[in-house]
Amino acid sequence: MAEPLDVHMLTLGPLQANCFVLVRGQHALAIDPGDEADVVISVFTQLGVAPAAVLVTHGHFDHCGAVAAVARHFGAPVYVGTADAAALVTPGSSLLGGGDVEAVTGEPQLLTGEVVLDLAISLTAIPTPGHSPGSYSFSVEEHLFCGDLLFHGSVGRTDLPGGSTDQLLNSIADLVRRFPPDTLVHCGHGPDTSLGRELALNPFLSPLRYDPGHRW
Repeated sequence: MAEPLDVHMLTLGPLQANCFVLVRGQHALAIDPGDEADVVISVFTQLGVAPAAVLVTHGHFDHCGAVAAVARHFGAPVYVGTADAAALVTPGSSLLGGGDVEAVTGEPQLLTGEVVLDLAISLTAIPTPGHSPGSYSFSVEEHLFCGDLLFHGSVGRTDLPGGSTDQLLNSIADLVRRFPPDTLVHCGHGPDTSLGRELALNPFLSPLRYDPGHRW
């Protein structure tokens, strides 16, 4: 029987962005270490595991500000959507200004299209643009890590460079149609939710309640 997946949420930095530590047995991954690298490293140390990779949902500084430090400490590769990669390699080009972002050493692993990442904990990387051009969501069993795509009762902002409201809503709609309602959504800010709850109650998704095939 497969060992259970443990998900630890760390809320970091002045914008209170969520970082996720995934652990299965002696295997682990980090998603969106956006700030307070010492805290993220300490959690892995306390758990007695090291991340096999650092995954980035999008290139805004509050989600990638500690990526370089965490990746360097553990010698882990970094995965990011191609369209957002510049924010990690050349931090001054971050899609969202602010923060003190250290450049990632070496070339990150670029995500283009949907791909299954055969890492220590296997997951599917799904392009979900809208909040940023290179935004990705990561699917692991009944868990969905969506960055700033979807929130408890709301959706991600689209007024930043490269944002698109129609793209964002269609990205969410594709996830709603693809995954079961009880899929647990781990958001980039705020509490967890589920796809079913958001479909039923999120005002931004109301057209989908009446027309499951709706496109924006």
